[in-house]
Amino acid sequence: MIIVHITNSLAGGGGEQMVLQLAKQSSPTIRTIVFSITDVNTIENKFKAHQIEYYFLGINSFRNKTLIKGLKKMHLIIKDLPNVVFHCHQFHGCLLGMVYNLRYSKPIVFTLHSSTVKSFSRKMLLFLTKPLRKKDIIFSSNAKQWFLKNSDIIPNGVDFKALSYNTQRQFESPNIFSFLFLGRLSDEKNPLFMVLAAEHLIKSGMTNFIIQVVGDGFLYDELSKKIKTHHLDAHFNLVGFQSDIKPYLDSSHCLILPSLWEGMPIVIIEAAAAKLPIIATPVGSIPDFLNDSNATVSTLNHFNSAMIQVMQHYEAALLKANKLYTEINSTFSIENVYNKHLHLYKSIV
Repeated sequence: MIIVHITNSLAGGGGEQMVLQLAKQSSPTIRTIVFSITDVNTIENKFKAHQIEYYFLGINSFRNKTLIKGLKKMHLIIKDLPNVVFHCHQFHGCLLGMVYNLRYSKPIVFTLHSSTVKSFSRKMLLFLTKPLRKKDIIFSSNAKQWFLKNSDIIPNGVDFKALSYNTQRQFESPNIFSFLFLGRLSDEKNPLFMVLAAEHLIKSGMTNFIIQVVGDGFLYDELSKKIKTHHLDAHFNLVGFQSDIKPYLDSSHCLILPSLWEGMPIVIIEAAAAKLPIIATPVGSIPDFLNDSNATVSTLNHFNSAMIQVMQHYEAALLKANKLYTEINSTFSIENVYNKHLHLYKSIV
């Protein structure tokens, strides 16, 4: 069996990180090939380091000649391979896989990696092309959508052993509470909200905090400008994209995720593996795994108060983090998640 992952890019988002994790688990007897539709290569070094076979297709639009060239390049690589299974990730990965499938029939598994598709035309396209796909993967039963088919429930996973820690956390400034925002600086992650949150904390008399922002994206410049405009430089540290997030997980007090919409964020599982307390909004599949007994789940209206609550009652937050780790360390381990994917691939060959 040959597993072919089609992803929009090798950027540092959750979908791309999941492709990396699945490809790393492949055994010597199962060949795995990763195709990146675009040439974005933020985490290419990780694919190289683990000797994962990958190719860039150089498609910058589905309306010009680069689409034809990219399809031809992919076909030349896989045309003679037996028992090929396509695992298409995100909307454009699915679209490319289905375009290829119109001429060369290959079984397709699709993971959307989000609970929201804003465009109705995209929803209709996914609905009308259900016959071209064998299975669609969702992260929880509540993530079912009318435009997805035969949904199999398989959550995202991470390497718990690589992210765990055996000693007490080491904070740069013991008297400064360190919040961690880890993710792409884009609309769905709602990073600009952190400026409002910081102002609220200060007005409430909570000034001993910093927000570490680990990630990049098109909102980076706007976030940086707002921080300066509101004179909040002392309370933010924008470090950009980091290929190794473990030092930030180990040196922070709490992960914050004020998302507007999500699928199943990898960062939540990474924080859980590091036993890091979490504050998150109840969007996507998050409420299926997080609750007030193992994390702090809060709407945006009360998110600022939730941050203050965790600062003031940190020991309780740590107990919740330990409970979450115990609850999910087997279900969300990458070994278990990969085996579920492998069973699905074999069932449709």
